[in-house]
Amino acid sequence: MQRRLRTTIRTCLLAALALSPISAVIAAPAVFGGETPPPKIESSTPKLESAEAQLKHAATVKQALRGTEGDARDAARKAAVSAYRSVREFFGSDAGACAESAFRAGELLRSANDVPGAMGEFAIARDRGTGTSFRVRAVLEIAHLERRSKHSQEALAAYEMVIAEETSSPRQRDEASLWAGRVYIDLTRPADARRVWQRVADAGDDPLDRVRAWDYLASALIDQGDLEGAAGTIERCREALSELSQEESKLGERVRSALSGMSSVDELSAAIAKKKAAPEKSDAKPGHSDKPAKKSSEKSGDKR
Repeated sequence: MQRRLRTTIRTCLLAALALSPISAVIAAPAVFGGETPPPKIESSTPKLESAEAQLKHAATVKQALRGTEGDARDAARKAAVSAYRSVREFFGSDAGACAESAFRAGELLRSANDVPGAMGEFAIARDRGTGTSFRVRAVLEIAHLERRSKHSQEALAAYEMVIAEETSSPRQRDEASLWAGRVYIDLTRPADARRVWQRVADAGDDPLDRVRAWDYLASALIDQGDLEGAAGTIERCREALSELSQEESKLGERVRSALSGMSSVDELSAAIAKKKAAPEKSDAKPGHSDKPAKKSSEKSGDKR
């Protein structure tokens, strides 16, 4: 009886395995879960006396990318990624070194448009990087990759993690807030977008980020048809940054340049001109229909 039961169980298991996409499960990296198993590294990669030395060796290998193109660059990048991965292969107990090496490998893979590979490395940097600067940096990179991949909810979760993280710097929180606002807009949550942008506009660490936040607020109002509100927002931005913009310093020059380059200023001018021209286009003439022309499509693309 027991033998027959074991045979039946074995048959069911084999049938289940035959129907499951095992290769896909094995190949998929655990991006948001625990650390993936240490990858194979090139046999030519030496094991040095410490994690610090291993990191320095990987940085040296990375320098070989300079001035290379095509296949040579791909080969140099592959060698550098392998060198960084060797840190956690040889010194897996050093969490800080593993986090840094995974982050550097993720940067290299991101530059090669290997999104799954980069996500896997950044996830390791996030998970192993507690107490280091690489944890928050990795989460920001994950957020950017998710956003570019049109995974809005995942991107938003990562940006909000940066905002809530105690070890995040003010600049990192501001960057995450600015991009979170853009994702909120994609998710048709304009009130939330205005909330995070207003915080940066009022109290951002970098004056240029404050200008960006005001610019985003004004553009959102233009998109909603509130041209008067947009004009008032642009004016409030200029007032808020007026003291800094008048400084005869590099920062003052940068602020003046940022204020003059606000996208919302041109957008507002175009919207006002379009509004003024609209009645002329709708005027009825003999032999013509009173039906107004079809509204042109809204602007597309991300200017920032």
